Amino acid sequence: MLSLALAVGLLGYALPRLVGTTVREVVRALELVTAPESVMLVLIWAAGLFVYSFVLTAALPGLSRQRALNLNLTGSAVANLLPFGGAAGMSLNYLMIRSWGFSAAGFSAYTLITNVWSILLKLALPAVALTALVVSGEHVNQTVRWTGLGAAAVLALLVVVLLSGLATHRAAARAVAVVAPVVERASGVVRRPVGRDVVTAKLLDFRDHVAGLVEERWAQLSLGMVGYGVLQALLLWSCVHAVGGHLGPVVVLAAFAVDRVMSMVFLTPGGTGFAEAGTAAVLVALGGAPAVMTAGVLLYRGFTYALEIPVGGAWLGGWLLMRRRQRLAGTVA
Repeated sequence: MLSLALAVGLLGYALPRLVGTTVREVVRALELVTAPESVMLVLIWAAGLFVYSFVLTAALPGLSRQRALNLNLTGSAVANLLPFGGAAGMSLNYLMIRSWGFSAAGFSAYTLITNVWSILLKLALPAVALTALVVSGEHVNQTVRWTGLGAAAVLALLVVVLLSGLATHRAAARAVAVVAPVVERASGVVRRPVGRDVVTAKLLDFRDHVAGLVEERWAQLSLGMVGYGVLQALLLWSCVHAVGGHLGPVVVLAAFAVDRVMSMVFLTPGGTGFAEAGTAAVLVALGGAPAVMTAGVLLYRGFTYALEIPVGGAWLGGWLLMRRRQRLAGTVA
């Protein structure tokens, strides 16, 4: 409840004052959106979900497109309702994946790969946006500059760690030698003791499984994630134009990069309040009208955050109903 109160306060009070507008002016800008534009925005949003499903099917061999969409929407619906909601969404995805007959190891690899590729996209975007702004001659404010440089540094570190862990079995074995004793002691604390040799073997087998998946499907993973990012950025640009804003693609890309980074703030569900404030502030700093930019950002977040709650909830209700019918019929879901 405190988290939701913080999100409401940030959206209703802090955001308008941060960018220099009022709630009434933002509402007027939102009223400019026409029915055809709304349909177009829904189609772009849906296309993004479809493209992202290729990332999920690459990370879990045997997963169908329909089930990938189910995992994405239902997980997002739960995650968007709670602070630290990603863990709750992950738990729901685990129940679904296990009910479809996939192994726990398959779920673990799926979770690791999809989250790593998502983080890689979020960290790469600020660096790309900063470079695009400099090349285009646009003014680069401090927020974009430091977000881009900081994200690039973290991205470089993450890439080095991933390459060292996945590229060679020897490097992975050294890392596991450090982790295994910690896991062994922790397992004793929770009264489920596991021997160090067992932990070492399991972790190395898991590493080999993940490395094999990445080697085989890195292209589908990368193209799917890039395509998803492009469609999300296009959605933000379209939302800004739908409310009367006219900014270039490079400027909107910079704002989108900040949105992706700020959405990782875990104090509120989906970074709500922080993501909107950071994105709108960048758009205004780069030449946008405060009320129009705020309206465009709120419209965009309405699709990427708010809309996924009822849509994902409906998918979850359908899955639970089907599972109940299968149980009554004496079959396995």
